[in-house]
Amino acid sequence: MNRKKIRKIITLAFYLAISIILSYVESFIPLPIPGVKLGLANVITLFLLYEDNWYDALLIAICRILIVSFIRGTFLNITFFMSLGGGICAYIIMFIFSKLKFLSSITTSVLGSVFHVIGQIIIAYIITSTYAIIYYLPIIMILSIITGVISGIICILMRKRANDLLPYRKYDIENDEIG
Repeated sequence: MNRKKIRKIITLAFYLAISIILSYVESFIPLPIPGVKLGLANVITLFLLYEDNWYDALLIAICRILIVSFIRGTFLNITFFMSLGGGICAYIIMFIFSKLKFLSSITTSVLGSVFHVIGQIIIAYIITSTYAIIYYLPIIMILSIITGVISGIICILMRKRANDLLPYRKYDIENDEIG
């Protein structure tokens, strides 16, 4: 194996470890609605998408969902499928909108967060056949917009910091301004 491949594997392992830690730690942050999380692990997915590593972003997102479900003991239960469904929906939307260079990371993050919730509600409805779950959507949608903004801001800060640390590679952060 050459040095470039080894560096790539180590870098991906680093991103995966960070996303797993963020996902696990955020489950201990109390929020007013049960089952709602900040979605901080999606910052890594968003960061990789803006770095034009769409395949790596998808790989990290799916591996994180699998590993965290094993850690939490939720593998193959409704929580796992809701997380997987939401994660895939969020990834698809963030992938599409990250390609539109005129949108900021915040906008893309909010859209990903909203579609994560929509994906989770769809999976929950498919599994439970309970229509009442739809009534939960407006409350979670408002929270997902707020958490999407937070994740987008963190992504912008990460991308700016990457520019400082990696002078040989400049990330395109022209449309990403905080303030």
